[in-house]
Amino acid sequence: MTRTLTQPLAADAARHSRHFQLIVDVHLLLLDQGEVLLGRRANTGYGDGAYEPPSGRLAERETLVEAAVRVSGAQVGILLDPGRVALAHVMHDVSGAGRMAFFLTADGWEGETGGPTKSYSDFGWFPLAELPANMIDRARVAVRNFAAGARFSTYPAFGM
Repeated sequence: MTRTLTQPLAADAARHSRHFQLIVDVHLLLLDQGEVLLGRRANTGYGDGAYEPPSGRLAERETLVEAAVRVSGAQVGILLDPGRVALAHVMHDVSGAGRMAFFLTADGWEGETGGPTKSYSDFGWFPLAELPANMIDRARVAVRNFAAGARFSTYPAFGM
């Protein structure tokens, strides 16, 4: 009986022995008086014209906070103090190959949000309760869940 139960498990383990590579995204949830800063994607090849919180992929050997500071400068044109960055929300996106998105916030920054950058045509402040219709869907779900007090979600949502 034991042999029958363990053989399928061993075969399944062998089939899945390769390491899974997960894409890690870092998003900035910059908030000011109930509004969130969103950028309109441009020149990326995915979702161009749609809004999302400024973001970038985590680089090799980079911490989440280092990525947030990098994204704030390169994508938004502001300077974040690493000591003022905090985790706001985590989303596990299983809609495609698999992504983990960390949404980080900061309780202050230096500079004004800039104009167009390599990946964004413009930025705007939007009320958390009135997000734009043309927004990347998984980003909209994460921002809504964050605004509702959730610190973790999946996309698509599973029986929540």
